Amino acid sequence: MVDMKLAQQKGFSFGNATKFMDFADPRAMIKDAATLDPNATVPAYMRTYANPRVIEVLTAERAYRKIAPEVKNGDFTTAFTQFRSIEFTGNTTPYGDYDGNGVSGVNTAFPVREQYRFQTTLKVGDLEQKMNAEAKIDLFAEKQKSAAINIDIAFNKYALYGVAGKAVYGLLNDPSLNAAITPIVVNSTHTVWADKTANQQMDDLNKLVASLYTQAAGHIDDSTKTKLLVSPATLAAMNKVNDYGVTMKKMVADTYPNMTIVVVPELYNSTLETSTMMLLADEILGQPTVEFGYADKYYAHEIVRDLSSWKQKVSAGTYGAIVQLPFAIGSMTGI
Repeated sequence: MVDMKLAQQKGFSFGNATKFMDFADPRAMIKDAATLDPNATVPAYMRTYANPRVIEVLTAERAYRKIAPEVKNGDFTTAFTQFRSIEFTGNTTPYGDYDGNGVSGVNTAFPVREQYRFQTTLKVGDLEQKMNAEAKIDLFAEKQKSAAINIDIAFNKYALYGVAGKAVYGLLNDPSLNAAITPIVVNSTHTVWADKTANQQMDDLNKLVASLYTQAAGHIDDSTKTKLLVSPATLAAMNKVNDYGVTMKKMVADTYPNMTIVVVPELYNSTLETSTMMLLADEILGQPTVEFGYADKYYAHEIVRDLSSWKQKVSAGTYGAIVQLPFAIGSMTGI
């Protein structure tokens, strides 16, 4: 059973609810369902029980959660969040008793991100609820789950693309990122992996790896844990085999054992029929390369009684992708 206090600490707010629904033993909820709140005439179970499936949806594996961790910043009232970015600088010189040359320092920056609050609503009619109850369907709980799914889809979108017009950026368009490099051209015009052999695909990946290692100035090497983000089309192309019967996937696993492949559908450009791939380090010297910030994962507002229905607003808050180490991210477009 999910712990209510822990859920609240993680950004889940269920209003006046004090316990979670137990779908394995619904007798207690059925008893409450027959009791009306005399002030609002809302079934007490709606105000007392929270749907644990909401948490399952909003913590399940989705593309952006496989890329980097989520971090809670503030709460519903927080307007902005500020995070710390540190770059290590300096050099050494030959030793001398009376020589004070050589210096080590840091460059610090404190980028600010804005909270973007978004919402959805769920409505349940009296007749609608009763008809579904006859079919043993808890309509209110199912609509809560639907709200959680829609919120999670939105979180994924904002994590990757941000929010236009606000200081909320996504991993795919953060202004601090370096420009994407281009793949190697084969047969005069071909760059898309569907038109390339497994070895030619590997050449493109090696080019991206070399570019990232160079811009990271030695902070990233083969021992660093990295994520390779690819589109479904790119992943399918990686199943090609070379003359020795070895797929691109197998070559990646053998050459870069610390590299994890993550599928991100948003990396495919349907207009150009090409894909982008990204390569990023999980962390450098204990500092994460990127985090996805949020204030509330699921904030359930008060249930409101209407003439013959109930309605409830559910909101959430995001800061998008918080890129702390832009130099630890590289990309290649046109594959």
